[in-house]
Amino acid sequence: MIFLLILILLSAVFGITMVITSDRKKRRSRKGNTYGVIPRKKGLISLSTYFRMSRFFEEFFLTRGAYRKVKVRVAELSVYTNQEIQIYTVRVFLISTLCSVGVVVAGAIIFRDLFSTLLVVLYAVVMNSILIGKQVDSVHFKLLKQLSSALSSLRQNYLRLNSISQAVAETETGAELHRAFEDIYFILTDVDGRKKLDEFYATTPFKLLCTLAGVCYILNNAGDTKLRDGSSNFLQAMGMMADEVNLEIRRISMQKARFGMLEYLPIAPLFAIGVIERFFSSIVPGTSVIYSGAIGYVSRSAILLASIVGYTVIVKINSAVSVKKDDRNPIVMRLLRREGFEKLVNDIMPKKQFKKARKMRMIKGALSMTDLKHLYASKLVYGFLAFALSLTCFFFAVNLGKQFVYDNVREVSLVGGEKLSAEDIRIRKEMDKEYLAHPTLPSENETKALVQSRLPKLPAFDQDAQIKRLQEKYKSYHNASFKWWMLLISFLVAYGFSKLPELLLRGRAWLLKTESEEDVLQLQTMISILMNTSTDTLETLYWLEKQSRVHKNALLDAYHEYPSNPDLALNRLKSKSVLQGFRRLVDKLLLTIHQITLAEAFSDLVTERDHVLRIREISQNTTLSKKRTMVSPLAMAPLVLTAILYILLPLGILGFKEFVNALSHVQG
Repeated sequence: MIFLLILILLSAVFGITMVITSDRKKRRSRKGNTYGVIPRKKGLISLSTYFRMSRFFEEFFLTRGAYRKVKVRVAELSVYTNQEIQIYTVRVFLISTLCSVGVVVAGAIIFRDLFSTLLVVLYAVVMNSILIGKQVDSVHFKLLKQLSSALSSLRQNYLRLNSISQAVAETETGAELHRAFEDIYFILTDVDGRKKLDEFYATTPFKLLCTLAGVCYILNNAGDTKLRDGSSNFLQAMGMMADEVNLEIRRISMQKARFGMLEYLPIAPLFAIGVIERFFSSIVPGTSVIYSGAIGYVSRSAILLASIVGYTVIVKINSAVSVKKDDRNPIVMRLLRREGFEKLVNDIMPKKQFKKARKMRMIKGALSMTDLKHLYASKLVYGFLAFALSLTCFFFAVNLGKQFVYDNVREVSLVGGEKLSAEDIRIRKEMDKEYLAHPTLPSENETKALVQSRLPKLPAFDQDAQIKRLQEKYKSYHNASFKWWMLLISFLVAYGFSKLPELLLRGRAWLLKTESEEDVLQLQTMISILMNTSTDTLETLYWLEKQSRVHKNALLDAYHEYPSNPDLALNRLKSKSVLQGFRRLVDKLLLTIHQITLAEAFSDLVTERDHVLRIREISQNTTLSKKRTMVSPLAMAPLVLTAILYILLPLGILGFKEFVNALSHVQG
């Protein structure tokens, strides 16, 4: 609670400052402030405020760890200066923290019990990480739009200046791209440009920028050449890159339009539960007993967990950059440093080579940075957490439900019994306490005697209702205990979650299909440049490896193996991909070993690439439709569970009880 109060106060104090300084920054940008220049006077106040906030978050013991993680992720974008990293990190941290705290506060107000609030805290932790990722990933789309404009400006400057380095220097760029273009200019003008280019590749996650840097470096050193139709090699490359960038912009825009507000549907039950509970408790008082009992706690747990899973998966698929380079779990990596845990993982890892090879093929197929040890450590951690969470859920459901049964003095019926005053409730609680203290269930006569002694003025019909209530309450209270089947369910849930790392790898491999196609397009762009220079096949493999992300390791192996056996190296390279475009590319490289030149082998590259772009755009629309169809059930699952578990189930239970009660009276 102290942590929440501190975060709320921080958000309240700094929220207005954040908005004001953001507006000032936008006004300055509209007036034409240059990138990296610190504004004076009013602007200086906003910057100093950001820096004070950054220093506070980085030093305060409650926010230090989380803030530094956000700062690292922002710095890894490699598009901001140190000052801008602090500013952007403060914004990302404040927005994600404010939203997470808001979810926790809303959950505490809605549910008003410890267990449900703890589940909401889990939800808030997951949401916090997702919101940080969404804000960081949004820079990707911003970079694409800025790069599209920058490529147009670069082409115009090259036509005017006929110099690649000068054209890069005078290119009009957005704020986020300015630093990258400065780095490319230094690569082109520095004596040790190859070393700086390698550093640029290593520090820049945006692959289209890496392609641009490589193209500019190669043609700046080799010199631009005229193609058969008289056009410039450099201008053709810029046109091909512009096609890639615009295609990606259309894909992300289409994805946003298709998904819309779908990712927020799983969050709706978080607010609907409280409304439904209060509504039905007011018109059908008996439902309050079910909502506050063991069934209610289990139902809430199922709804919230479905909401967490649905929200996480949908946001992941809807992300502009859905496949992260490093998919390793930091908690698992930290646990593997412990000798005891590592020994346990080694014991459960498969010993048969066939099974090991099958798992490794799965890992390599997903281009994952995990290894076999990390995979089985993840299975162990996911299984243990699921087992612990299931047991905790059952523990709270049993104990909180039992406590509610003990305190409740109303009937479990559609009407909920008569209206009770404070004195009536006190008398019934004393009567229930005495009744529940019996070691065995009292007989009907003993129960009737107790009711008549405690409530002598109660009509005969209401006395019968109290007898029935006490007997049902006794059975419910003493039966509310941990059952063996709860342990069995926990084991089954743990076993199911232990399969999650493998499912994540399969999902990653599926998402990589689109990225593999993008990778081939960028390789084709690089080859279209190299084919008009004096580059041989070995050097072509070198530049393709530097450019590729999906096929990087395969190209690196081929590069090292090529001098000893070129045919074997390229045939092995071909066998490592099932993507038809990549296999055709390698087939043409095979021809360049002994028979024809690179230019002759790829003479139809531009025409073929235009065709591939059109086919790929159609494929992207189909893939988006499949993604939309796949995530729709996940978005609707929490709402459907809410309708079943929070509306139909309570009313069904009460209706069945009333039916059985009426049937017993008819038979009597």
